[in-house]
Amino acid sequence: MLHKQSLDSRVIEERNDKQKASRLIFEFKPFIASVAQKRAGRFLEYGVDEELSVALLAFKEAMDSYDKKKGKFLSFAKLVINMRLIDYYRKKMREKTYSFDNDSIPNSQLMDAGSLEQYGVDDEKEKRILEIIEYRAELEKWGINLEELASVSPKDDSLREEYIEIARIIVNNGPILKTLMETRKLPLKEIEDITWVHRKKLERGRIYIIAMVLAIINGLSYVDTGRGDKK
Repeated sequence: MLHKQSLDSRVIEERNDKQKASRLIFEFKPFIASVAQKRAGRFLEYGVDEELSVALLAFKEAMDSYDKKKGKFLSFAKLVINMRLIDYYRKKMREKTYSFDNDSIPNSQLMDAGSLEQYGVDDEKEKRILEIIEYRAELEKWGINLEELASVSPKDDSLREEYIEIARIIVNNGPILKTLMETRKLPLKEIEDITWVHRKKLERGRIYIIAMVLAIINGLSYVDTGRGDKK
């Protein structure tokens, strides 16, 4: 079984390693853009819109200052991104000689329980975002991408269920699972012997079966095993 490290623990472990921290930020660029775009109310593009530069710095700030007492990391990161963008827009407005009545309120007072409730990421949506990101990363280690998985996913429900059941059998068979994880190849003969599914049929479903094994052993409950990811 693969060890699935929580994002909260991963942030704390990797934030002081420049390379790992950069990789983590890169993985979450879609999430960062989504938060910034909701605050901006428009589409934003990396390398074009300054809001995304602010949001990236805010995400790194969230990584550096996060501890588990602050709740889920993505909820905390969303809060920090929103607050830094508010600061950014205030500054832009001041440059145009406008002001806000609450400019004097420090961020520490704004980032209260009410703010957390207002800007917190919905738990279910957070889990889904994280699982899809983790699943994509895990598949890439095996040379599979979500687009390829979608293209090879069986259209027939009964065949898809059959392949998923084969994946469950593999996960519950220690020697076969060990061989798969070590060689990155399906041990077709051994699987054929215990499932009575023809070797050629197993070969046709190879990518899909491997992908379902990875989803099962990593406990990715939000992954739509029929289409690669939920829409």
